[in-house]
Amino acid sequence: MKPYLHIIRTAAREDSANSKRLIGGVLVTVVRVSLIAAIYKVAYKHVGNVGLSYENAVWSIAIYFTFILNLGIRNIFKLVDIAVRTGAVEVGLIKPIDWRLSKICELIGKNGLEFLVQLVVLPVWLLIVVGAPDTSHLSLASGVVFLVLTGLSIVAASATFTMVGLTAFWLNDSQPIYRIFDKTTLIFGGGFVPIALLPHAIQLAVRYSPFGVYAAPTQLFNPQIIQVLVPTVVSAAAWSIVMVGACQFVWKRAMLRIEVNGG
Repeated sequence: MKPYLHIIRTAAREDSANSKRLIGGVLVTVVRVSLIAAIYKVAYKHVGNVGLSYENAVWSIAIYFTFILNLGIRNIFKLVDIAVRTGAVEVGLIKPIDWRLSKICELIGKNGLEFLVQLVVLPVWLLIVVGAPDTSHLSLASGVVFLVLTGLSIVAASATFTMVGLTAFWLNDSQPIYRIFDKTTLIFGGGFVPIALLPHAIQLAVRYSPFGVYAAPTQLFNPQIIQVLVPTVVSAAAWSIVMVGACQFVWKRAMLRIEVNGG
């Protein structure tokens, strides 16, 4: 455990030294969310009541930007893809730690400080620009459950995008696979439209699919989620196990390619 914590701390120190990147990242997110808020404000004036308040819709998308884009678990694919194509993965295997987990820790350390700053700055900005969301459906117990869902989301996303990066062993470049999967998760993960605003049938399909695990944190401000919170957690746990198992399978197949090729 200590080696992985050391990797996170080292990456975090390197990131904190780059203040321009940190400030720029926060400002970009603030501008993005402000534009989304302006667009949705116009849309809600024309559409009216759609089952989710304007404030909750914007706060849900803000969570997507903060958690999924800025914590950047999806970017693990880039680290894996580059390491595979350059051969650095073979050197990394010499170390007595799990190479995949070390890369995930490196990514979390690199983006962690910016993520934490945004968790402070963005809510304050949203309160000023959008207003407070309706949180009457939340309680201490549901808050704990959402923390569990967030953890499962990180696990599932890490395993999934690691698998995407590992396809470079067979394709030499995993970028096309990443683009297809990333755009799909953007659509069904709440990046464009909150899941609560999708048709009911699509909501059900997304909620109990791998995309539902990935987008679980964005459901915090969806009052309807409380009614199905327990099956959502069960589904998220099941898909997390499936994704980790699939990642392990692909990893073993990739290691066989290294052995066959004399790596």
